[in-house]
Amino acid sequence: MLKIFLIRHAQSSHNKTGIAQGSDIDSELSEEGLEQAKKLAKRLQNENIIAIYCSDLKRSFGTAKILSNLLGTKIIQDHNLRELKIGDWSGITKDPLDKWIKYYDEQKKLGIPREEIRPPNGENSWDHMARIKKFLESIKNIDGNIIVVAHSGTNKVFIGTIKGTDPDEFYTFKQDNVCINEIVYKGKKWKVKKINDTSHLL
Repeated sequence: MLKIFLIRHAQSSHNKTGIAQGSDIDSELSEEGLEQAKKLAKRLQNENIIAIYCSDLKRSFGTAKILSNLLGTKIIQDHNLRELKIGDWSGITKDPLDKWIKYYDEQKKLGIPREEIRPPNGENSWDHMARIKKFLESIKNIDGNIIVVAHSGTNKVFIGTIKGTDPDEFYTFKQDNVCINEIVYKGKKWKVKKINDTSHLL
């Protein structure tokens, strides 16, 4: 059986200041983020983790590095775990989700199929889902417990893909910094067991 502890990275400096990052820009972990990652590592230290996967963005790798240092487990970077590419909307301080919803609705009213609507120079949920499916296919034969450190949007698509949620509803799943989601693959079936657990921060 494969068990995944799916993690959102610790707080980054851009998270703290409210700057939208996506996969186009990146930032290091904040001081609070470093402490969050240490608490997360202590929570997972007895879970017999055999590998840590993360995206190649600094905020994900930085979180994975802290986990690796305590758990003594190797890190494997995979670009498929990157956050959604929000293109021209990177760096804005107002919630890009509001901007996306308005733009998405406007484009649908023009008769554009929803699968073809994307932020300018960015990706949509179907593009993101295709990346997640590639990742899931690559790990499904692993036997043991692994950690996957990804991003808020990536985790929402990850969970939604497994649950069979409509892509328009992916972003209704809450994902706090260093939350734990538990996912298992057994008998050729994926199952989400837990979503957005942050009890280790209390």
